Amino acid sequence: MRLKLLGHSANDLFWFILPLVLPTLLIRYKLNYTQAGGILTVYLVVTAAGSFVMGKLSDLFSPRKILGFGFLLAALGLASSGFAPSLGLFLLAISITAVGVSTFHPVMYAIIDKVYPDNKGQVMGVYESYGTGAILLMYLVNGFLFQWIGIRGVMLITALPALIMGLAFLSSTDPAYAKVAKTADTGVSAKAGTGANVEADRKERLRTLRRFVLFLLGVILRVISVTAVVNFLPTIFVRYFGFMESSAAYGTAFYFAGGIAGCLVAGKLSKHFNYFAVLTVASALIAISILIFALDLPKLVYPVMVAILGFFGGASVINQNLLMPHLGGKLGKGELFGILMGVMTITSAISPTLFGMVIDQAGFNKAFLVFSLPVALNIVLLTYLQRTDTVDRKAV
Repeated sequence: MRLKLLGHSANDLFWFILPLVLPTLLIRYKLNYTQAGGILTVYLVVTAAGSFVMGKLSDLFSPRKILGFGFLLAALGLASSGFAPSLGLFLLAISITAVGVSTFHPVMYAIIDKVYPDNKGQVMGVYESYGTGAILLMYLVNGFLFQWIGIRGVMLITALPALIMGLAFLSSTDPAYAKVAKTADTGVSAKAGTGANVEADRKERLRTLRRFVLFLLGVILRVISVTAVVNFLPTIFVRYFGFMESSAAYGTAFYFAGGIAGCLVAGKLSKHFNYFAVLTVASALIAISILIFALDLPKLVYPVMVAILGFFGGASVINQNLLMPHLGGKLGKGELFGILMGVMTITSAISPTLFGMVIDQAGFNKAFLVFSLPVALNIVLLTYLQRTDTVDRKAV
């Protein structure tokens, strides 16, 4: 379990290193907000494409090798990106990084679902808290070191844990990293030669597919709101909230501090509450938090709201992941979580650019108002899915 947790910590550093250095990139490459969001879009689009592919490959080949070489590739790309003399070479380096980063989450989610069938909610909570805790530590440490070692030093330090984890996975003999299994079929089993049962099976499969697509749409709506804000948090703290650049990283750390608490609490309570209900409540509070950012409030209020946003964002991820095997039908587990990570990542890729465009055209206040709407619409879908859910929660 330790290797899984430390691997998650090392991998999650790569998801938020670019937002941390984004204020510097704005100056280095003379970018506007739309162009800055475009950097994140390129990185996340490549990560999304890799997630779709790597999830499927983990059902066919050794997850151990996929994870090991993925870490090494991510470390190589990120370490070299700090030395890129032009924007084009920087984008190439982070694209290489993104391919490596894409290998971890689809594979590891599937492994956890296979290895811990009885208490996977609690295990998932601890697992997510390690990733979020690593991001928090990165913001605190790199925020302090940035003024001393610059962007090159920060990129090198952030890449080092991935290099170590890549070698650790390649040398691991843990049987958990064997090929992951298919998920159980949630449809109605057809009886051979019975037309009525064949038709019932077809209808059940269509119902399962429809619910799965609606659930993914709900994920898209929530993620597009949250990631638009989170990826711009250092810039928001400097340009909108009026914080000093040296303290912007510490302000962003409140999101991940809240996320740790949200992951642990949601994982602990997962056996007692309906997953759809938790997602619905969390979505409502995420929408409210983003709306509050648009208000003119005392400066110290905003870090608190960022922590609240992180808490319910973390709680959402836990319950979302617990629902995936229930909604995924006959998809292989690696393929299933590859689809989830791909959908989440492609959404994360689009949202920063859209958020930057709205800021350029209408300012920060209206951008917050606009991006509170998708997560609010997500509540409607979750309410419908919960009301039409015919499977007992404890069987999920």
